[in-house]
Amino acid sequence: MTDERYWKGIRRFNEKEFFEAHEILEDLWHEYRETDRTYLQALIQISAGMYHADAGNFKGAKSQLAKGVEKLSQYPASHQGVDVRLLLRDLSMCLTTIDHCERGRAQISPNSFFPTIKLTTKHTQESETHHGNNDH
Repeated sequence: MTDERYWKGIRRFNEKEFFEAHEILEDLWHEYRETDRTYLQALIQISAGMYHADAGNFKGAKSQLAKGVEKLSQYPASHQGVDVRLLLRDLSMCLTTIDHCERGRAQISPNSFFPTIKLTTKHTQESETHHGNNDH
């Protein structure tokens, strides 16, 4: 993926700025016409789900995350520089934790269950190349 917005959206997600990640990726999605458009939609829904989780809206979080996971599951273990397999595993654990929070059996602890999007080795350098200082 060569569009700077893709990498910026991933960085925002990993910085736990989920609303901003959602907005950036959605902006890209509106123009994106490649065959893996559903992949971007999955990342958008996952970002929205994490935004809801962070706000304590567990029902909304589970709904958006489930939709995103369903779409993301259609892609190979590594796609567009993202370790999809690891992200799916982390999202599964996140959904379990959200379920426990919703039932009052756990407290929200962002550091313990908010996933990050890990890049595959060959794409880490590309992401760093696109990482400018005027992101904010």
